[in-house]
Amino acid sequence: MQEENRKAAKYYDLTQYKRPEGDVNLFARSVHRRNEVIIGGEDKDWYSYCTGYWKAADALVRYLTQDDLSTRRDYSQHWESVGYSILFLYRHYLELRLKQLFIICGGDLEKVNSEHSLLKLWEIFFKQYEVFCKEYNLDSEEPSEESLKDIKAVESIIAQFNDIDENSQIFRYPTDRDGRVKLPLMQIDMVRLKEMLDWASQFLDAWSDGIYVCWQEELRSRYEGNLDS
Repeated sequence: MQEENRKAAKYYDLTQYKRPEGDVNLFARSVHRRNEVIIGGEDKDWYSYCTGYWKAADALVRYLTQDDLSTRRDYSQHWESVGYSILFLYRHYLELRLKQLFIICGGDLEKVNSEHSLLKLWEIFFKQYEVFCKEYNLDSEEPSEESLKDIKAVESIIAQFNDIDENSQIFRYPTDRDGRVKLPLMQIDMVRLKEMLDWASQFLDAWSDGIYVCWQEELRSRYEGNLDS
């Protein structure tokens, strides 16, 4: 029994910590660089925000499903409650990535700043992407069959998240403002979910990189044109 309790304390993070004394600075630096993160500043880096939520969700799935835990855990609600956080992080990644894609295609942040529906953001981005393609002469060739399948698969993932949580509230709170439970009982294969979101993130991230390269090349072309004139 003592051995089981010791393992439970390790798995459920039941470490006994000392009460902080004196002035507590939650956001202070550390003497060990490996314990720190450097965030903020003047850089408006949407990419870091997007990938940060995705990587955090991935890390939680790996923690939840690692073998030495899964062979003994009791599948209690306490343990599996981390699933809400995982789903929120993945959903928020999708929301941020769609907004970022819209912005780098020349869209105005004010248009999407208060929009949380993933399907609406997908539609808004796609319309702006068509404008971007015409501006940079990228619409001369029809997309390949594989590209169309990729887009359809990403749209399906976005739509499924949107069907469950249209306004980014379901995974954050157990009830709505009237006290009604909104999330139906679900049993989710988290490993499969992670694999699908990892694929989607790779596809959307590559799309973002491709758009960025296009307008960087356009800026360089304009700069070289000005030098020649």
